[in-house]
Amino acid sequence: MSDFITVDDALAELLARIPDTAVERIHLGLGAERRLAESVEAPWNSPRFDNSAMDGFALRWADLKSVPTTLEITGISAAGSPSSEVVTEGQAFRISTGAAVPSGADTVVPRELCDADTLEVTVKQRPKRGEGANIRRTGTYLKAGEAALSPGTRLGGAEIGLLASFGKPVVAVHARPRVAIISTGDELVELGEEPTSGQIVNSNAYMLEALVEANGGIPQVFPIVADRRKDTVATFVRAIASCDMVLSSGGVSVGDHDHVRSVVDELTGGMTFWKVKMKPGKPLAFGVAHLDTHAVPIIGLPGNPASSFVGFHLFVRPALEVAQGASPTDAPLPRIEASLAGPVRGSRGRRAYLAGRAIPTGHGITFEPRRNQSSGNPALFADANALGIVEEGREMLKEGAQIPIHLLQ
Repeated sequence: MSDFITVDDALAELLARIPDTAVERIHLGLGAERRLAESVEAPWNSPRFDNSAMDGFALRWADLKSVPTTLEITGISAAGSPSSEVVTEGQAFRISTGAAVPSGADTVVPRELCDADTLEVTVKQRPKRGEGANIRRTGTYLKAGEAALSPGTRLGGAEIGLLASFGKPVVAVHARPRVAIISTGDELVELGEEPTSGQIVNSNAYMLEALVEANGGIPQVFPIVADRRKDTVATFVRAIASCDMVLSSGGVSVGDHDHVRSVVDELTGGMTFWKVKMKPGKPLAFGVAHLDTHAVPIIGLPGNPASSFVGFHLFVRPALEVAQGASPTDAPLPRIEASLAGPVRGSRGRRAYLAGRAIPTGHGITFEPRRNQSSGNPALFADANALGIVEEGREMLKEGAQIPIHLLQ
């Protein structure tokens, strides 16, 4: 087990050990934001037939040796109503966008390059692309049997539209992972209870429940666990048996009443790591419990709400992506560069993560850090849309300096 590990190494270790969830088949209409569990090949050519890219006239390029030239209009090809007639020398068909190109025609001239009445069309100018202009050929975009979507692809509107165009009513996707949420601590009370001296409301459970739901998981919140090792073991055992991932907050430090770290170590046969070089959120435990049928990752976040929030986005959020079929290389939050709107302070010996807002400007992205970055500030990440990153060893950055950030939304 690594006692003290960098954020990058910890994330790589964690994502390498996250198993995929089971595969399920769902109706395409329910597929938004799910990830494919199979490759999808085009069932037919796209386009399925030669069709016109615009409204105009389908004709033979050979009839446009000189312009202007007048041709007889002998037919119509409309979208959904193809013509069985053939275009021959000196003839043209009216054609609409998306309509099948009639046999014999090899070029479509846009309507604006022509003068026409009911019987004849005079082509005033040849299309610049020459022969074959404005015709979308069969199989130009996809050929039958060609891979169109790969496993792990997140289904957005465009992907669902593509699958619908394939006539595919059912898709195979990774199941949404069931995530147990466990909060530990004698100081915690449930929402609706009045905290007494030394007590706090169990806000982490509600925060993590919302974050899990927003990132594709199915949260299962367990009752608060008292600071007793026997109770901690029993709750974790139940969670491991019923869920695909276990997420806890609190109890991962080294206090006399912190039992989560030792329990995770026992149930996983040895944690992968439990301290990360980051601020906030240094105590963060990770290991994998192995059952007869499947493996269950356990991520123990600190009890401090700010630390728990940062730990979720850096580690749990990518883990949920991988569990749903994303590649471990694509799952971490991407970095972009921003300009600081105010001075910030880092943390000696650890990478610091700062709450703030990323604001687009005419010169790029500006990062506005919160004035009070104390991890005890309950409003620290409310309305924040980005994490500013101050690398280890950089204790102070001035206004205007470049800083990498993670976008949270």
